[in-house]
Amino acid sequence: MRTPAVAFALLIVLGQTTCSFGTNIARGGQVTQSSLYGNAVPERAIDGNHASIWSAGSCTHTQNDHKPWWRLDLLKMYKINTVTITNRKDCCHQRLNGAEIRIGNSLNDNGNANPRCAVISSIGAGTSETFVCNGMEGRYINIVIPGRKEYLTLCEVEVTGQPSGTNIANIARGGQVTQSSLYGNAVPERAIDGNHASMWSAGSCTHTQNDHKPWWRLDLLEIYKINTVTITNRKDCCHQRLDGAEIRIGNSLNDNGNANPRCAVISSIGAGTSETFVCNGMEGRYINIVIPGRKEYLTLCEVEVTGQPSGTKIANIARGGQVTQSSLYGNAVPERAIDGNHASMWSAGSCTHTQNDHKPWWRLDLLEIYKINTVTITNRKDCCHQRLDGAEIRIGNSLNDNGNANPRCAVISSIGAGTSETFVCNGMEGRYINIVIPGRKEYLTLCEVEVTGQPSGTKIANIARGGQVTQSSLYGNAVPERAIDGNHASMWSAGSCTHTQNDHKPWWRLDLLEIYKINTVTITNRKDCCHQRLDGAEIRIGNSLNDNGNANPRCAVISSIGAGTSETFVCNGMEGRYINIVIPGRKEYLTLCEVEVSGTESDDLPEYSCN
Repeated sequence: MRTPAVAFALLIVLGQTTCSFGTNIARGGQVTQSSLYGNAVPERAIDGNHASIWSAGSCTHTQNDHKPWWRLDLLKMYKINTVTITNRKDCCHQRLNGAEIRIGNSLNDNGNANPRCAVISSIGAGTSETFVCNGMEGRYINIVIPGRKEYLTLCEVEVTGQPSGTNIANIARGGQVTQSSLYGNAVPERAIDGNHASMWSAGSCTHTQNDHKPWWRLDLLEIYKINTVTITNRKDCCHQRLDGAEIRIGNSLNDNGNANPRCAVISSIGAGTSETFVCNGMEGRYINIVIPGRKEYLTLCEVEVTGQPSGTKIANIARGGQVTQSSLYGNAVPERAIDGNHASMWSAGSCTHTQNDHKPWWRLDLLEIYKINTVTITNRKDCCHQRLDGAEIRIGNSLNDNGNANPRCAVISSIGAGTSETFVCNGMEGRYINIVIPGRKEYLTLCEVEVTGQPSGTKIANIARGGQVTQSSLYGNAVPERAIDGNHASMWSAGSCTHTQNDHKPWWRLDLLEIYKINTVTITNRKDCCHQRLDGAEIRIGNSLNDNGNANPRCAVISSIGAGTSETFVCNGMEGRYINIVIPGRKEYLTLCEVEVSGTESDDLPEYSCN
């Protein structure tokens, strides 16, 4: 006579069985399904009633969905031994043919992307079939009919297994939190302290002021696919304050993160109770709980989050930028702050350093406009960390005052020796990020600067395109307009490069038609021949046409531009209507394959002479 254990082992070998052993752990779970037909709620499948006649009212039923599904949440991870399914008797038992049993911890595709335990070939009308899952681990058990439109009906689902010993990690615990304001000492950290106490007197609930659109934000510090967000509400008072709150998830800090995609709207959470909201693998670094549209207090007694790293790293957009600083101490070049090395000892050779300047500064050019979420700064460890006290982070598109006149994101009160501090800039738009110490003489040292954000969708306007151009002479048909035609082709045969005769002091002039503060001038040189002709050329900017505009103030001298390459020259907000490129002091041909200019309109009006 076989023992139950031996019989069960044989059934495992066969892959399925018609009996099950052990406690039915499905009974304590929570269930949902893809849609609802009448009142055939998903709870019917775990009510303990095996009745399989539709009229008995114990079978679930979805609409005629594409890929209908039913999901059981066991609320913690189990090693699943068996899943037993009872099919409908009076009608349509073949609908379950081809259904799959999926088990895992992800809610991607509503849980249907988890590993597969079994494919149901068929279950007889009104019968029960047991499928062996060999200890597969998971919190979620899905039954899904893939690949076709169908009704899904389940008259009972029973599950056996044992806790896996692996807890479902609450990823909120390792995050950083903030909120719109502070009521008393009810700091935002209270919502992730692991304490579910929901009485105000217990000191474990957050609380804002009576804000318009109050919010609380969790920063997970990397991007996750979020499965669930569980919120515990206050018990002793005012639980209805959370009614209408929204859960927002994403990677942007625009509107303090409240503009990210919405996972759920909280209709209500009972006094002192916890409610779990399923976010189906939404990706994000930030999780916000916000009450939109009214003035309210926001109180959270606990917030728990489950999910898994998305595999998508939070890009440090500083790494692709160009940097400069007010001066150079030794060989401590500005590039050291974006080399990816957080070493904070001076001897490691990874920290920048200026001279003892009045108002020293360091500037990052992102090369396009971004909405900036955060700027993280690592300070020097071995000496002088207080030098950064009072420094400012400035973000914008202007190079006036070397970029230091752009809007301010933050003032650095202090950063500990050798530590990193993150400053939230709430989606401020800009191409340039400056760190500047205003108001005193100081050395500026930065051991690393990291920036997160996303392209703003606003292109950096090339204001040259709307101007009028002329040059000292014309070689063939290589007209001056070629340099502002938007075509970077640098081979002469392409017909997109200007060309003068072999003039003494040849020049090319752009008339912007009004006065601009010029940020940058970018020049593309010829590739196939003679790129050295531009060596020593000057960029002149101003409002005068004396000497054809070549007597205006100088922005830069071009030492050299490689064959077929583009070089950007920073003009720091020089004002002018005219931009000249001139080769002084010798006879030469002047060839320009493209000239691009960025800047902003000046408040000054052009001066016109009537002589």
